[in-house]
Amino acid sequence: MVREILKEYNVKGGRMDQHFLIDAVALDEIVAAAELNPSDIVLEIGGGIGNLSERIAPRVQKLIIIELDPQMIAVLKSRLSVFSNIEIVAGNVMDVDFSKLPFNKIIANLPYSISSDVTLKILKHKFDAAVLMYQYEFAQRLTADSGNKDYGRLSVHVQYKTKASMILKVPKSSFEPAPKVDSAVIKLVPRSERYPVKNEKFFYSMTKAIFGQRRKKIKNTLLSSDLNRIPELKRILEEMEHQVFDEIEKSENGISESKKSAVAGKTVGEVLSMRAEELSPFEIARFSNLLYEKTEGMER
Repeated sequence: MVREILKEYNVKGGRMDQHFLIDAVALDEIVAAAELNPSDIVLEIGGGIGNLSERIAPRVQKLIIIELDPQMIAVLKSRLSVFSNIEIVAGNVMDVDFSKLPFNKIIANLPYSISSDVTLKILKHKFDAAVLMYQYEFAQRLTADSGNKDYGRLSVHVQYKTKASMILKVPKSSFEPAPKVDSAVIKLVPRSERYPVKNEKFFYSMTKAIFGQRRKKIKNTLLSSDLNRIPELKRILEEMEHQVFDEIEKSENGISESKKSAVAGKTVGEVLSMRAEELSPFEIARFSNLLYEKTEGMER
């Protein structure tokens, strides 16, 4: 059916990072994962030829589609003309002001080339749930636990704000034209209570710093990062070395830890000798708070 639509509209794909999902089962599972109801306003990023759009529109109050390609916009207007609850926003998703769009859920088959940028943009805005298609290896990074080779800065940022779960893996044969790699669908649900962070900007800066050279010890990465602009950072870290992390293992401010904390009972000095990938997002937040308290008010 989808191949017939591509032929009818003379759509070939392959340009502008376009790979059209043609697997009806996968399309239905994506929509089911969003748990749509008649009061929802859904933002779809990259409408393509409307394979997801036609499944979303009948179930929601309104569907807002962001699409960059003029050819795809023409196809969407033609195919979805039977629906009166659809708004098409022409443009690059990175240039669209999300604050002016009143959505509460997001569904998207994201272009691989801008997956990271779009994800970080989404995390800056309020939403009830987001069901997003990524390159499989990228999806593994979002859901990776500490100690995993895929775990990194993006894992921490996503898991700080949301609970991320993999819904399904989608083989490359499910697309037309087929990409070179498999894909996966991730569901993001905002945390009702996030890890306690005293200053988000500092938390993000520290996360970037410690994962900047992930094979090095945390102390060395901090001293060779932008955070080294903090006056006498080396001395401050040395003064903190004997401070002990509290034995908090199960919860703090409603945030549950699935395993024993790697930093509980350890001194700051011991943690500084670890690598960033050994710490969970929760633990990185705790360390960020300690360092922020010691450097608050200093030039950064």
